[in-house]
Amino acid sequence: MNRVTGFLACLIFFSIIREPKPLPDYSLVLDQQPSAIGTTEDPQARANYENRLLVDPSTGQIPKDIRDRELRFAELLLSRQHRAGHHQRMAAQNYELAGPFNVGGRTRAISLDIRNENTILAGGVSGGIWKTTNGGTDWKRTSDPALRNSVTALNQDLRPGKQDIWYAGTGELLGNSARSTAAPYRGAGLFKSTDGGETWEALPGTIDNATPNQFSSQFQYIWAIETNQLNLTQDEVLVAAYGAILKSSDGGQTWGVALGQKLFDLPENTDLNESDAPFYTSLRKTPSGHFFAAMSSASSSNKLSPSAGFYFSATGDQWQQITPPGLAAYHERTVIGFAADESSVYFLTQSEEASLWKLNVTNIQNGILSGSWTNLTSNIPASGGEYGDFESQGGYNMLIEVHPQNPNLVFIGGTNLYRSTDGFSSTKNIKWIGGYSPENDASVYPGHYPDQHALLFYPSDEKRMISANDGGIRLTTNVLADSVSWKSLNNGYLTSQFYTIAQRLDKDTDEILGGMQDNGTYMRDALGENPSWNRILGGDGGYCAIAPNRDFVYVSFQNSQIYRLSLSSTFQLKSFARVDPIGGGEREGQGYLFINPFILDPTNASRMFLTGGDVIWRNENLLQVPGGNQKKTSVNWSEIKDTEQASGVYTAIDKARDQDILYAGIYSQSPTIVKVENASDPTRESVTFMSPTIFPENGHIACVTVNPENADHLIVVFSNYGIPSIFMTVDGGVSFSDISGNLEENPDGSGSGPSVRWAEIVPTTSGISVFVGTSTGLYSTTATNGGQTIWIKESEDKIGNAVITMIDYRDIDGRLVIATHGNGTFQSFLEDTRPFTNQHSPGEQLTSLQNYPNPFTNETMIRYSLPENGEVKIDLYDASGRFIRNLLWGPQYAGENRTIWDGTNNSGTRLKSGIYTYVLQFQGQQISKRMIYLPN
Repeated sequence: MNRVTGFLACLIFFSIIREPKPLPDYSLVLDQQPSAIGTTEDPQARANYENRLLVDPSTGQIPKDIRDRELRFAELLLSRQHRAGHHQRMAAQNYELAGPFNVGGRTRAISLDIRNENTILAGGVSGGIWKTTNGGTDWKRTSDPALRNSVTALNQDLRPGKQDIWYAGTGELLGNSARSTAAPYRGAGLFKSTDGGETWEALPGTIDNATPNQFSSQFQYIWAIETNQLNLTQDEVLVAAYGAILKSSDGGQTWGVALGQKLFDLPENTDLNESDAPFYTSLRKTPSGHFFAAMSSASSSNKLSPSAGFYFSATGDQWQQITPPGLAAYHERTVIGFAADESSVYFLTQSEEASLWKLNVTNIQNGILSGSWTNLTSNIPASGGEYGDFESQGGYNMLIEVHPQNPNLVFIGGTNLYRSTDGFSSTKNIKWIGGYSPENDASVYPGHYPDQHALLFYPSDEKRMISANDGGIRLTTNVLADSVSWKSLNNGYLTSQFYTIAQRLDKDTDEILGGMQDNGTYMRDALGENPSWNRILGGDGGYCAIAPNRDFVYVSFQNSQIYRLSLSSTFQLKSFARVDPIGGGEREGQGYLFINPFILDPTNASRMFLTGGDVIWRNENLLQVPGGNQKKTSVNWSEIKDTEQASGVYTAIDKARDQDILYAGIYSQSPTIVKVENASDPTRESVTFMSPTIFPENGHIACVTVNPENADHLIVVFSNYGIPSIFMTVDGGVSFSDISGNLEENPDGSGSGPSVRWAEIVPTTSGISVFVGTSTGLYSTTATNGGQTIWIKESEDKIGNAVITMIDYRDIDGRLVIATHGNGTFQSFLEDTRPFTNQHSPGEQLTSLQNYPNPFTNETMIRYSLPENGEVKIDLYDASGRFIRNLLWGPQYAGENRTIWDGTNNSGTRLKSGIYTYVLQFQGQQISKRMIYLPN
């Protein structure tokens, strides 16, 4: 949700979660974490993370026109359906949508059809254009998934006979400089529909030669669109774009500048980051056809724009500057709201501080407006606390609207949504009605969501209102109520942007867990396409995992804050603990990734491995981390010796199931694979570094995946454009071969091949299948053959060209789950798969080895082996038999386990030297052993 302004200040949200209050039924409240674009050390962490994934290492840039080129290239690759049609032995695999049916993504554009208010068009910032004809009961996507549909504005032609015409604008200016490395989120100009929003075509005059990585046209960022219903002879359209209000009189075929600077049809090498044009523009049209506009003094070059100010126009041609005399010289984004009778117009402006201005209109004659200004800044909502004040996050989330039937009923949106019944003329009549909870913590207002972008009022009912925000679309049936209730309309509005996905692996259940940009982490456990997903944690959802038996769910958000959660069958939080290590990711220049990897050991889910920037961390037993903790912990964490790097960053990690071998990838000038043998045993671990010359220099390793049946069989995925993407070893890293095959246009990786993000190796009855997720969809092969490998496109009809960020495979029933960035998740049950058979079965009874070391001075490790999963209790007694503390009580897993004692009692006080006894209990069995503690 968070964004950062690139001008004077960076508005950063740290990871703040309030201390929970234990309740008698052990139900705990874990407040949700806001998402963020960065940290204090790196305010563009998200953008830098995403940029590193994609840039061509040889140029440091995302290749020109790459989205268009990779889509055209993808058309040349055979799909599974086409091969089946050519009578080759390849049956079409069935894929189905897996949701989240009830979770929407960031929505800046939404509009009711003037002919039928049950018809609504909405646009997701990365999910395209969607339409409902039944008031939001269900939605269908009407824009082509292959297009660059970062939708930010929608508008309908209101003239009789023209109401099937709609316009859509693209390009989200993220609240930071257009120089930002988040350039892939730039738009592709304007789109037009002539059939009521059912299909869309790009307006050629707005495309120019601009590419996602190049800022050379103002059509790359569209703030608002208005049509002129008073002009019955021309198709007049006005657009608030970067640097200007643009106008077309022929339905968008040709354009001129109505206000501001012309910044299109420029030389290809133009860089608008050097422009002094207004960075932010705003445009609103009143029912009588008058226009109000705002132009920021902030520019991308950090110079004050000469076009800055507030403006009025009776026709959209001639503009009158109406800027209030008290407006700050430096101002950024402004949003505008007006009374239906034009008696008052509100301007909410973000500069170093937010300001609120009311224009009292007394007369409009001969195209000239007369009126007076009232400064209402002191009445901007300020409820105090962490989340109570109005917060636009640098202009990222802002709105102001006046109720069409009541000019005194005014709404302001920032992170929260507020309502005033006296037009914000005082602070006495302001109500907090959405966003974060009025409890003033990081929890969410019931039924609503933070970061407000748009409001819609129903003509037929003054009480009904739609709210669009970072959580999609919400409806209230009584916006006038003292306590406003909200209902989600995200019923198949699939615009969620997944970073990660995981599933329960020990049983053939329907559970799926996924981390999303802006929306946190959600989980589902029911059949079909349309079950509700349940929100588990906020923030920008990161890596996640489900332990066997669903004993625990592990979730994370940006910058590797990791939580162990215990959930009820109805997803109520029973207990939690923050489990990421003290000292992790803190080395300057080698910190955590924005979305940072961890894995649970596939042989024992109590053990975690974490990429810590410059080193790999291991936790011996997560269950020992105390519950209720919201700070980093040192409990059971240690760095795996010899994995520390003086340069480079760990970016990927995986572990074998058949052997105790861990692999990790390092992003550096010479990309490296680290192999840790005996990875779970700190007394026997052995580390090997492999930097094959075949690996592309400065490539970003996005994924390493190990064959579950063969620890020597490893696939390494590079996500950058312009380099070979997929490498494989079958001898544990002694040698690697490039198996990118037909996914590259040229053998050296140059050309129009997609960005590859993830790989999964699937053992089958006849060998293996390999699935890869890319920026143009899902591909598979059953025969890796070096540069001759043929990758076949999967699910062309459903997944299509969606950007796939992660895949997870479950061998017990062959389920493959797929996460996309902007189009939800998919699943398929693969045929002819082979379940994993563990060749190292645990013993038939409980056993325990002597603790090591013994005697000990600082800490000792208690080792024990379980014949099956189950609850373990370990208590500690002194030489007199007096109970000292409980070391562990909870689920442990079949095979070898380790519990650590640091010589302290329950209160953390160091004990005296002496002989102590631990008693281990499991399913009616009991083992006790003595330990000698000799502190320094």
